[in-house]
Amino acid sequence: MTLRGLLLVLIAGLGAFLHAQGMSDNYVEKRAEEKFSKPHGFSLDWDLYAHVGFFEQQQRVRSAGIGSDRISFTDDLDGAPIGVTGGTDLRLRFSWHDSIQISFNPYFWRAFKDDLDDFKRWNGIIYPPNTDIDYAADLYEFSVLYRRDLFRLGLSKSFTFFAKAGLEYAYIRTQVGSDTFTVDDDRDVEVFRELLPWYSVGLGAEIEIGQSIRLTAEARGTYFAGFPTFQERDSSDMKQSVTSLHGIFTFEWNITDWFALVARARFHYLKVRLYGGFRQDNFLFYTYGPDIGFGLRF
Repeated sequence: MTLRGLLLVLIAGLGAFLHAQGMSDNYVEKRAEEKFSKPHGFSLDWDLYAHVGFFEQQQRVRSAGIGSDRISFTDDLDGAPIGVTGGTDLRLRFSWHDSIQISFNPYFWRAFKDDLDDFKRWNGIIYPPNTDIDYAADLYEFSVLYRRDLFRLGLSKSFTFFAKAGLEYAYIRTQVGSDTFTVDDDRDVEVFRELLPWYSVGLGAEIEIGQSIRLTAEARGTYFAGFPTFQERDSSDMKQSVTSLHGIFTFEWNITDWFALVARARFHYLKVRLYGGFRQDNFLFYTYGPDIGFGLRF
């Protein structure tokens, strides 16, 4: 075979490959368009997971105009609390572009220190050095979020960009005490009873790899100051200020059509201030670490 003949064969082969590749791309794109042109119907995703993360918490309660010190896990309680955390997400998709996510995350922490280093004033009580001090906090988080898929990219429409908006709420109950001496009234317990739900908005992106792998990244947050709660304490109007941030990266492996393994890298920051009357309550919490669990798909 001459050199010219060899070049003609190579050019013909390359042309056939490019033609076949073009046909393949067109086929994939056509199938994707057919998929999203049909009605979606209804689907439900239910995830259950445990959070294994590092967390820090700080709290301050001022009573009757008397200032108080901050109680902190890392500074006052040696940064070694005992905690059990988990959560569940329920996602209901009723179109190709719209879905609702309902989440519940409970956090339970206990921290103990045998010998307090310095004087600590908390909620009108003074804890002297070398005394025992214990701290307990229960946090229940709820959220209802609407997700709107804004647009999709790629031949198979596997890249999705979305927006989320909705409401969050947290029930917070804390307690500071000591085995050295007990407190007879409610000054060792603080419950954020007057809190109202707050908004949360954000953006995210999702990519599907084949039929089994899905990667999702999202960030959303909240900020408002001095929002009225429409409730009173000590004959004074109560107000709340909230800063909340979420950063979540999710890896989802669908082993079957109805069962998936789920792993997340999560960052969560929550700062709440509730004030009015003779009391000002401040609560700060943040955590980062993995969520590990499984999901059911229907």
